[in-house]
Amino acid sequence: MTSQDSVRPQPTPAARPAVARTVEAPAVGRALGVLMASVPCDSRTARRILTDAAATAGITVEEAADGATAALHGDGSPPPAAVESAVRAAIDRSLSADRPTSSSLLPNPHVLRRHLARFRELRRRTFTAPDDPALRAGYDDAAYTLCVLLGRRHVHHALTAAERLIAAHRLARPEPADLPHS
Repeated sequence: MTSQDSVRPQPTPAARPAVARTVEAPAVGRALGVLMASVPCDSRTARRILTDAAATAGITVEEAADGATAALHGDGSPPPAAVESAVRAAIDRSLSADRPTSSSLLPNPHVLRRHLARFRELRRRTFTAPDDPALRAGYDDAAYTLCVLLGRRHVHHALTAAERLIAAHRLARPEPADLPHS
């Protein structure tokens, strides 16, 4: 065996398969954060809202992102009415009826309160810094946890259900003044 036999030829750069790399425009990342905090929703739903609004208005996703950020966060000049209308319609469609999953167990109110507080804090921080991808990832995790705890598919509906459960738990709990004295 010669040294030439043991050396394998390397494919030329043109022969190598291209690795698909998607570079997200800063405007899109910012709009995702604004949508996540405003609607509220997870990043996948926010991305769906942007693509839906872009398709409805006949514009690019970047233009829809600029319009969503301007309409919901107040950044820049107000978007054209058609763009704002397309964004709001896409949000409305994303919030369409959500049925609970088959889970019939309710979370412990104290655990739910803790997760709800974390979710709200991350939502506030995401709204103030929508450009931060690490913050959006943390918000996504908190949103997912809330959805799992409440057996809901959409963050908005999970948040509504969590607030109802917390309120019901407060009403069902006797006040210290109502407790009998021992």
